[in-house]
Amino acid sequence: MTFILDDSNALPNGNGITETVYNPDQLAIPTEYVDVQSIAPVNVATKPVDPWAPIEKLRLQNSDGYESNSYNVRVKVDEGNFFEAGVVSDSYLLIGNQQIHEVCAEIRTESGMEWEPVKCFFNGKQFRNVYRTESVKTETVVGDVINLMMTELNSYDQTQRCGFRVDFMVKVCMNGMISPQYGWNSLFQHRQQNVDWSNEIRRGAVALSGNVAHRKLETFAKACNRLQSPLDIDKLGAIRTDAISKLPTQRFGATLDRYFDEEGYTMWDLMQAGTYTLWHKDKMTNADFNNNGQFVDGLLDYASKLALTQ
Repeated sequence: MTFILDDSNALPNGNGITETVYNPDQLAIPTEYVDVQSIAPVNVATKPVDPWAPIEKLRLQNSDGYESNSYNVRVKVDEGNFFEAGVVSDSYLLIGNQQIHEVCAEIRTESGMEWEPVKCFFNGKQFRNVYRTESVKTETVVGDVINLMMTELNSYDQTQRCGFRVDFMVKVCMNGMISPQYGWNSLFQHRQQNVDWSNEIRRGAVALSGNVAHRKLETFAKACNRLQSPLDIDKLGAIRTDAISKLPTQRFGATLDRYFDEEGYTMWDLMQAGTYTLWHKDKMTNADFNNNGQFVDGLLDYASKLALTQ
């Protein structure tokens, strides 16, 4: 919950966020921070903003008093200073990062698995908070162990849905491998009709119980095993042209540098070079996570098609 100096114009939305109508003579300002510094590791965003800072949704108003149908979402940076996250509609359901974290923490506890934090990303707009577990793991044909990672997701500017997704991580190097194709998620749109969002994402957490998570991890590992094929210049060219064409040139170059520095030989080595480059940057952007997903699934798709022709 955020707190305001005068709540005469406050409109509680039922989700712990105070929505206020902007008044040029009386600006509602939250006065307290929630002490949750132990929840996540250091923020790795290129332009980090406190992920637990108070937030506001205020109706936009012109100097002549005309009220817009749009609202401004802003994050408190320090006393009297705010970061503008975006402009949203009246129907936008604003959910705080702390809220989604608390629900996901309950899901992790109820899974019966042991989880540890990996990294937190919040640039004032998009939020990603990553955990990993070795409670569910499997081994590839070359002996690399893969386990699960869970990412809490949220945004304040309508660019990212809210909830969580589960992907994969290589134990030895802790390279995160995001796979929209083989991973899974429980997400919802920021809309007023989704006021029961916490129960919605809990229903999607069923896959973390029983044998479902194990089966999904095994399926992913089998797809990764197809990457043991040697990588020659022809395959590399086909991969760049057909499988990972959307990967920015700078990221592709960094991937090749890593691949050759590590004396890579197979497509699996290329996978690890690319995910290392995208995952272990000191300062990350939201695009790094999106590129990771495209890179991983692109290589896996290419290996699958290659196997069918051999």
